[in-house]
Amino acid sequence: MRYYKYKENGFDTPSGKFEIYSGISKELGLSPLPEYREPALSPVSSPDTFKAYPLILTTGVRSKAYFVSEGRQIKSLRKINPDPLVEIHPETARSLGIREGDWVWIETSENRIRMRAKLFDGIAPDVVSAQHAWWFPEEGPPEYGWKRSNVNLLLGDRAWVDPETGSECLRSSLCKVYK
Repeated sequence: MRYYKYKENGFDTPSGKFEIYSGISKELGLSPLPEYREPALSPVSSPDTFKAYPLILTTGVRSKAYFVSEGRQIKSLRKINPDPLVEIHPETARSLGIREGDWVWIETSENRIRMRAKLFDGIAPDVVSAQHAWWFPEEGPPEYGWKRSNVNLLLGDRAWVDPETGSECLRSSLCKVYK
């Protein structure tokens, strides 16, 4: 690994500099400057959905015990993080009758999954954060219980795609949480 390669060769851009303004984007008929775009499923862009699903869900949280989805079958790692966790603010949990360690449903307009509640006051009260890539090797083939707690199920088949980059919004949605 070589750090600070740009000091010798510049950046891999037409100017060789770090570019905020993209001439290539302009040539393609896109905005040459970054623009903020509200996510498709947010309290602002989907107020009707927000009434039914009043929490902002962020997904993709990794556990320090595992490498992405690998290692769930290793007993020593499962002791560190035995169950899929969803972080929820203590005040929000209290208002929903949820306590530390309770099994809860996380539900979106697409599906629902089960995870254990982990109370965490370092998260905004209107946000919950669900761990990524859960499956249960003890449940055996062919599915290994992946449909029980895998956050990908909450996002469904609808791809919220950025019109400029084609990137899917696979890290946020609206949800509700209950025991």
